Amino acid sequence: MKVVVWLENEIRAFSVQAEQLARLRQRHPSLTFCVARDEQAFLKELADADAALIWRFSAAWYGAAPKLRFVATPAAGREKLEPDAERRVRALHGHFHGQIMAESLLAMVLFFSRRLDLAVEARRAGRYEREAYSTTRRLAGQTALIIGYGPLGRSCAKLLKAFGLRVVGVKRNADVDPAPADAVFPSERLPELLPEADLVILTLPGDTGARHLIGERELASLRSSASLYNLGRGNAVDEAALLRALRAGQLAHAFLDVFEREPLPLDSPLWSEPKLAFLPHASAISAEYLDLWFEELAGELDALAR
Repeated sequence: MKVVVWLENEIRAFSVQAEQLARLRQRHPSLTFCVARDEQAFLKELADADAALIWRFSAAWYGAAPKLRFVATPAAGREKLEPDAERRVRALHGHFHGQIMAESLLAMVLFFSRRLDLAVEARRAGRYEREAYSTTRRLAGQTALIIGYGPLGRSCAKLLKAFGLRVVGVKRNADVDPAPADAVFPSERLPELLPEADLVILTLPGDTGARHLIGERELASLRSSASLYNLGRGNAVDEAALLRALRAGQLAHAFLDVFEREPLPLDSPLWSEPKLAFLPHASAISAEYLDLWFEELAGELDALAR
């Protein structure tokens, strides 16, 4: 059985490395892995491939691959794989991202709760002072509200619970087992849940249609000590309203991993807001990214070999 691998990306952690391929071949010795470095080489190998490990797949390519049984992408977004109109080929998406992103969220939360933002500022200014850290707060006993309580939300909840937080999830269909959260409520309950939250965390997937779910009214309802974190959809937060709320003291801090426009424009006022920190859509990046995906795919590849 032949598996064609085309995993090239501008980010090194998202591009397959020689040592990863070696481990993949060692784990699945009965499969032939052919590596393509560009689209032309990929399409040539695809003609007699049984599976494809790729970032994206065009619907026009299915007809050129009569033996193909499944295509798999490490991406969670469904837009990466165009569907097979004949439903002959299965499309598999990555579900491992929560393992990495939950740690990114924890780093974001600790950055502000332990006032590491002050430490960075003091280091740059050459100051050695301790009084400012009197504003630090323990996480234990605080309430985290996770909006978009899917697999990513559950991964975040598990880590936050270990630090003693009360975790409440928000989901369109709330008729689910809340674990590891303490409770899960439908999205129409969001207005009454926001004022009780210390941490507001957005982990919405890309197909929710929740543009500006967090806007002027929602931000005004938060505690002045609350903080907001967005690891889901960039347009779920009204950035202009967020800046106004931060400057007015309606919330203490915000940490964004995603934005309404990406990459974030250099003239965006977000760059200069001291109460705001951000990552360049990097909360899922890790040296172990593809290793985790290959581990997740192990069962599918074993089945292919049988």
